Amino acid sequence: MSIDTRPTTARRTLRIALATTVAVSALLLATGCSVLQDIVPNKTPQKHFASYADAPRSGESEDVAFFMPAWVPADAEDIDVRLHASQPGYVIRFDSARGVDLDDCTELDGSYGGPAMTADFLPEDLPTTGLVTCGDGRAVAEIGEHWYGWTTKEAVPGDDGQTLRTQD
Repeated sequence: MSIDTRPTTARRTLRIALATTVAVSALLLATGCSVLQDIVPNKTPQKHFASYADAPRSGESEDVAFFMPAWVPADAEDIDVRLHASQPGYVIRFDSARGVDLDDCTELDGSYGGPAMTADFLPEDLPTTGLVTCGDGRAVAEIGEHWYGWTTKEAVPGDDGQTLRTQD
């Protein structure tokens, strides 16, 4: 009597699945996981614009996520913007010789919980006084030679309803 030593269909399928898993794992390791970055979307995208003219503005672009707030002056340069795609959060940093027109802004009486998110270009020690809001629900401040704006955790006066908040 002879014993059939040929692999069964189930064993063959298991071997193929294991070989595929090993091959995909090796590919991910060899590419530095860049394939995963293409598959999994970035939830905190960040963009840099050399000047205000390079950045999208309301009504002029389909890139609604990165519109420049109305209070950002036309001479703004070296603009960094980071936002959170699925939670509250928006941070902007830029340089401007003219600066923000503070006549159109309202002084804030606190930090409103601080920024709703962080960004590598946002200073670690943000001021809690001397902040203003310019009608879009963000705190705005000049810190050193740069201007910054950020979504706060708590609603600020003059919030236009478009700024997302954290849900505690």
